[in-house]
Amino acid sequence: MDILLSQPRGFCAGVTRAIEIVELALKRYGAPVYVFHEIVHNQHVVNDLRQRGAVFVDQLKDIPAGAITVFSAHGVSRAVVNEAAQRQLEAIDATCPLVTKVHRQAQRFARQGYRLIMIGHAGHEEVIGTMGSVSVPMALVSEVKDVATLDFLPSE
Repeated sequence: MDILLSQPRGFCAGVTRAIEIVELALKRYGAPVYVFHEIVHNQHVVNDLRQRGAVFVDQLKDIPAGAITVFSAHGVSRAVVNEAAQRQLEAIDATCPLVTKVHRQAQRFARQGYRLIMIGHAGHEEVIGTMGSVSVPMALVSEVKDVATLDFLPSE
């Protein structure tokens, strides 16, 4: 029997872009550069950026007013964007373009009157950001059993 081991494939383009944005912000503005949530789900990358001056936070209130702030590759909600603007944070959006595309599609479908269902993990930054990108309620399905709780008419 032959066993083949795959080589690491590396990061997707959205993750690579987000990492480069934090690196460029550190180079241009110097430390500290605040990052709202971990830029990517990779502790080696996060630790490296932390050693270089990135400060990862889970709440905007932990960022000093006016500070350079990078939004992670996972995207953020409208509420986060608005709060950052109110606090005069110098926000740099490192959201993956594919995540941004999902946000725009959700907004378009919401404007067209569709009822929206998000399939994803409750509490994940990408799910929170997507659900918060629209001004209408969005149902979340995290497990198969969640489908039974959806309140839709057969005609919908």
